[in-house]
Amino acid sequence: MRVPQALTDVWQHEPEWLAALPRLAEECAQQWDLDLERPVDTPYSLVVPAGGVVLKLHAPSDVEAHPEADALATWNGNGAVRLVGRDEGRHALLLERCVPGTRMWDADADETAVVSGIIPRLQLDVSGDDRFPLLATEAGRWEEELPGWYAEGGRPFETRLLEHALDVYRTVDRSASVLVNQDLHGANILAAEREEWLVIDPKPLVGERELEASGLLRNTHDVSRWLDVLVELGFDRERARGWGVAHNLAWAWDERHGWLEQHVEEARRILNAR
Repeated sequence: MRVPQALTDVWQHEPEWLAALPRLAEECAQQWDLDLERPVDTPYSLVVPAGGVVLKLHAPSDVEAHPEADALATWNGNGAVRLVGRDEGRHALLLERCVPGTRMWDADADETAVVSGIIPRLQLDVSGDDRFPLLATEAGRWEEELPGWYAEGGRPFETRLLEHALDVYRTVDRSASVLVNQDLHGANILAAEREEWLVIDPKPLVGERELEASGLLRNTHDVSRWLDVLVELGFDRERARGWGVAHNLAWAWDERHGWLEQHVEEARRILNAR
C-alpha cells in the first residue's frame, strides 16, 4: 500500500509510524476480513475504503483523535457515522462508509439547515462519563501556554485578540457537560444512504455547547450569518463568538512552524464580525 503524500508531509516527524502503516493496515485487513481499496488522499490519518466500511488509522501522538471512537459509539449512528470496530493497540477504527461520500461543501445543500438539524442530535449531556477530555482542562492549558506562544512568535498580532481569547479561557464554565465537536464543518459532513448527511472525524470535548461554533465560524466567509443560525439553536451569541476566537487562536499555533497566519486571520475575522 502506498501512503498518500499529504499524510507523509504532515507526519514526517514520525517516520516510524509512517513506515509501519502498510503493515498495520494489512494486519487490520486480516483481522476484520477486509478487501482494502486505494487510500483517500487526506493528510491527518490513513483512510482506506473497504467495501461498505472504511479503515482509519491515527498516529499514536494525535491526542485529539483518541476519543473519536468513544464519541461515535455514544452517538451510535444518530447523525454521525457508525463505529463498526476498533483496535486500540493499532490506533485503528473501522467505520461505516458514506456513499456517495460527497462533502457538504461540494454539494448543492443548505449547509445551515443541515447543521441545524444535526447539532441538537450530537450535543448530548454526558455528565459522569470520564472517557472524554474536558474543555475546562484544555482552556486551562491554553490560558497558560498562549502568552508564551505569543512572545515566542514575536507578538505577531494585536494584543486585543490575545486578551479576548484569554478572557474566554478564564471564564470557562466548569460545570458544563455537553459532548461537543471541535471540528464540525462542511468538509466533515458527508452525503450518505442511511441518512442524507452524516458527520465524520469528530474531535470531541465535554463542556460548553458554544465551543461547537468554532469550526463553523472558522470555515465561513459570513460569520454573522452563522452566529444568527447558532442563536436560533439556543447558543449564546457572544459566547459562540468568544470560543470562535479563543479555540481557533489555540489551534493557530503549530509546534514546528509557529503561528499559522491563516488561522490567526480567521480568529480576527470572527472577533470583528457584527
